[in-house]
Amino acid sequence: MKKACVYQIYYDDASFQKVLPGFIPLDNSKNERPDWFELWVILNFLRNNTLEDDAWYGFVSPKFMDKTGFTSEYVLSTLNHVGDDADVVLFSPAWDQLSYFLNPWEQGEVWHPGLLALSQEFLKSIEMDIDLSTLVTDTTCSIFSNYMVANKRFWMLWRELAEQCFAFFERGADSQVGFQADTSYGMTSNRYPMKTFVQERLATLILATEDLKIVCADRSANAPLFTRMFADNFHTRRLLQTCDLMKRMYRQTQDQAYLDMYWRLRGQVSYNTPAM
Repeated sequence: MKKACVYQIYYDDASFQKVLPGFIPLDNSKNERPDWFELWVILNFLRNNTLEDDAWYGFVSPKFMDKTGFTSEYVLSTLNHVGDDADVVLFSPAWDQLSYFLNPWEQGEVWHPGLLALSQEFLKSIEMDIDLSTLVTDTTCSIFSNYMVANKRFWMLWRELAEQCFAFFERGADSQVGFQADTSYGMTSNRYPMKTFVQERLATLILATEDLKIVCADRSANAPLFTRMFADNFHTRRLLQTCDLMKRMYRQTQDQAYLDMYWRLRGQVSYNTPAM
């Protein structure tokens, strides 16, 4: 059985009290780079610690259970059950948005206009030839909030990409949307750096392009639908689940018929662009 090192980041006494049983408190009370949110904390941990070959590592925010509905007991028991059968285990929120949109960059354009172009510019700077406007992902290879637990191999891939992303934004350059641009988060009154949402999608880039064994904790049968976007009914839930399945089948087979069916089913989903 692999050792599970799941760290929960805290910023003050209030967030320390939210550390879940079995998770390891990770002190970020100094919060030296709040503009980078969790990337700064995770990256510095990886810089300053040697990961064990036979262990799980995860880094979650204080809002983990609120966002996902997963308890620490569920996470740890899932890791024990998976054992050596996976490199990464996903505990992502927002399965409905991951299912509906072609990928998290398309989803991001709804909330953070300009995100896709800036992300594409970053990939160009590191000579990664991926067209984010056409990349197909599903819930088994995409994630929000960095809510994954993974082995050393994954985290070394993540660190390399995160170092490049960090350097890209720290260095700065001409950009259509600006390297220091901020963006709305949920509503126009909430403003955060755009780079926050670029870095949040680094894990998806790895999951969708590397040969990794992935297990996804699935709450699509009972997790609440996001009613600012979707009608909360059984029909919508089943359509979203099937959209996700069609994308997964396309990724596995490259059969265009699956992708065509995804687009047809997506057109039947009761969807509203959220008011900001």
